[in-house]
Amino acid sequence: MSIQGQPPPRIAQRFLRWFCKPELLEEIEGDIEEDYYYRQQDKGKNYAAFWYCIDVVRFLKPFAVKSFVKTQTFNPMFSINSKLAFRNLAKNKLYSFINITGLAIGIAACLIITQYVLFQLSFDRFHSKSDRIYRVLTTAYQNGEYGNTGLYCGFALAPALLKDVPEIEQAARVHPYYGGAIVQRTGQKGGVRPFFEEEVLFTEPSFFSIFSFELLQGDAHTALSSPNAVVITQKIADKYFGSSHDAIIGQSLRINGGYTNEEFTITGILKDVPANSHLNFDILLPLQKVLQSNQYTQPGADWGWTNFFVYALLNPQVTEQQAEQKIANLMHRYRAEELESSGTREVLSLEPILDVHLQSSIDNEDGEQANKTDMGTIYFLIVIALFILVIAWINFINLSTAKATERGVEVGIKKAMGAIRPQLIAQFLTESFWINLIAVALGLAITYLLLPIMGEVIDLPLELTWNAPVIQILLLTLIVVGPVLAGLYPAFILSAYQSVNALKSQKSGGQKDRFAVRKALVVFQFVVSTLLMAGTFAVSKQLRYMENRDTGFQMDQVLVIKGPRVGVSLENFEAFKNQVKSIATAESFASSRSIPGAGYSFATNARREDTEQSAVKRIDATWIDKGFMETYGMELISGRDFSDAYDSPDEMDRNGVLVSEEALKVFGLGTAEEALEKRLIISGDTSLIRGVVKDHNWKSLHKGYVASAFYYIPATTRYFSLKINSQNTKATLEQIEEKYHEAFPGNPLEFFFMDDFFNRQYEQDQQFASIFNAFAGFAIFAACLGLFGLASYTVVQKAKEIGIRKVLGAGSLQITLLFSKRYMVLILIANLLAVPLAYLAIHKWLQNFAFSIPIRANLFIVPIVILAAIALLTISFQTLKASFSNPVKNLRSE
Repeated sequence: MSIQGQPPPRIAQRFLRWFCKPELLEEIEGDIEEDYYYRQQDKGKNYAAFWYCIDVVRFLKPFAVKSFVKTQTFNPMFSINSKLAFRNLAKNKLYSFINITGLAIGIAACLIITQYVLFQLSFDRFHSKSDRIYRVLTTAYQNGEYGNTGLYCGFALAPALLKDVPEIEQAARVHPYYGGAIVQRTGQKGGVRPFFEEEVLFTEPSFFSIFSFELLQGDAHTALSSPNAVVITQKIADKYFGSSHDAIIGQSLRINGGYTNEEFTITGILKDVPANSHLNFDILLPLQKVLQSNQYTQPGADWGWTNFFVYALLNPQVTEQQAEQKIANLMHRYRAEELESSGTREVLSLEPILDVHLQSSIDNEDGEQANKTDMGTIYFLIVIALFILVIAWINFINLSTAKATERGVEVGIKKAMGAIRPQLIAQFLTESFWINLIAVALGLAITYLLLPIMGEVIDLPLELTWNAPVIQILLLTLIVVGPVLAGLYPAFILSAYQSVNALKSQKSGGQKDRFAVRKALVVFQFVVSTLLMAGTFAVSKQLRYMENRDTGFQMDQVLVIKGPRVGVSLENFEAFKNQVKSIATAESFASSRSIPGAGYSFATNARREDTEQSAVKRIDATWIDKGFMETYGMELISGRDFSDAYDSPDEMDRNGVLVSEEALKVFGLGTAEEALEKRLIISGDTSLIRGVVKDHNWKSLHKGYVASAFYYIPATTRYFSLKINSQNTKATLEQIEEKYHEAFPGNPLEFFFMDDFFNRQYEQDQQFASIFNAFAGFAIFAACLGLFGLASYTVVQKAKEIGIRKVLGAGSLQITLLFSKRYMVLILIANLLAVPLAYLAIHKWLQNFAFSIPIRANLFIVPIVILAAIALLTISFQTLKASFSNPVKNLRSE
């Protein structure tokens, strides 16, 4: 019976169809509609519609409501695909091992490099106001030409900035404790051992208003307000007072050196300075103490002695550009006459502390600040990380597509049973997902194992930081995006087989195209591998070159002693000098204000006596005694050394200087012989040139030769240098220690060998080399692992061909060479592409050094031969194994 009328309410009807189970919908909907039409005929449309809605709601019961969990259909499919994936991995153990191991190595390398890069980028970001903290730089122009950009300035600059530049909220001056200090705990009964401390800075209370160094005990606002206050780090507190810090505030330390010889009261304990801080210190002393010294109380010292550096905190509303506009010409407001008369222009600028570690614009930085990395290295390491990861994914793609023929029957059967292409793509993507997930887990384990080891090798505190957004994004990419990127192409290839051809084991028409893609991917892998191996050779050769190059002075068996700071007199200095020279194994003795690798004592302006004042140029200088040239084997190419035989009563020799060959060029002094008749005006004092020293590398080979001058000083206790022979070094050191403590009681003995000290300048280069070599090895291993997998599957697919060739009389070597040829051709193509790229990259890197190795053919030939040999061994292992097998067995197999 058909009942006609107005249709039921649309919203109620859709609601019923939305929640009702499909298997109950037809029956329930039919019954409700039948009642609706009867009511509509009897009572009208509105009455029927009302009760229709009531009936729909009445059926909103558990038995009639369908499940809304969409994974109901997904879970079984994902579960089935996962089971198939694990069965396939278990069935093909070699394939699974190569894929998972290769991906895990790539992921671990990527994570380790990322962690290193994050550490380098994190410098000084722990300060809460880091985006507003700047250090003030001075750029000098001489007669309109660029001179240099420096950090150091006079102590009058900071007050001038606060007075004249309202955009600067706070300013803090910092003064290094040159030469270090002798520190000793006081107030203890019995002998208390003194220690030599180098990481000591003078600063002022505003230092803690600018920086966020954590003060564990004490008040940051008043900790440095007293002239005899001292703030120490946890490390120093442990060193002098033990692990308990409860009663350290108020205790005293005696600090002796060039600026202080008195007791200081501990007013604060700082948490140890983080490793990612460009400022390194263990002890902070009040700046007013150094300003009270004779050096800084002389007329003109406020601008003349440029031994300070200044940090500025900008107001929150001010930009760097606004502040720089105000400070640019500040120096000419206070030193106009002096600067104009010398033809000098000094421009002040601001450098963000976030740029100090990686992008500093300072010329000729000395000490730890000079031994740092740069953004070029960071970018280069990021590229290496991406290359290694891409190589690992390429291995997966290559092996998956190479295995396509073997899985063709599987695809054909599934298609014949009704499987559609999206289902097959889902299956292979699921397999890719699990391989990537297992590889990520294994890669994390490798990272946890290797990261501390890598940290020890490069002397950095490296640990995996889960809370870093970059690490989280990277892991998410590896887990989610990685399977799609690496698995999508093989999934489409495998699912594209036609069922009939697949069941007949026929190759699809795109097989040649896929083999061409695999060849291109192999070529890419070995292009990267050749680049990295050539880079490894270049870096290693450059490091050896820097360590072994003739620097212009002899470093072997030169022992350097840090001079005493307490109870020093000319008498005990001479006594120690004579006693040490009497040791049979001591060949010579020298004292100096500085040593090679530690920077010159000071830099200043100088000009030839017969030139205008505006002709001044930079010169670096230090003080040495009569034995310095002999001890360090420095060659005098003209004139005479500071020696007793030539000392004159009017002290002409003491006022004279030795200059370097480079100084002859800079100041236009003519030849080495002609220069002896001329004088230089250095820092306003006229000095006779008494000798010319052969050019030498006082600093690292990153820098070229500089114009330098050596002043004579009869006795200085900054550094003692002893040339000793290699016979019984231990006994010699024991004798030196005995005579040192006898001559300078109360001073700790600290010494080092010159060659070790000088080569510390290359720590950053050595770190880079260690990282580069390690990850170049990772990349080459991953590439060879993929090649091993491809060779394995080639051998399996060509088993019958190998058997036939064996039966026909082919030898194992012939078979190996035949099957290796196709891959060796690919490696040859890769090398032809890689060599020009490697040349450009190496040439660019070597431009960071003033002295570098020549780029010769062996830089490329040796890596190519090694890489080809590794690849040939990798391929030969499988082909030889197959060629030695019984050919009858291969010919019988289907």
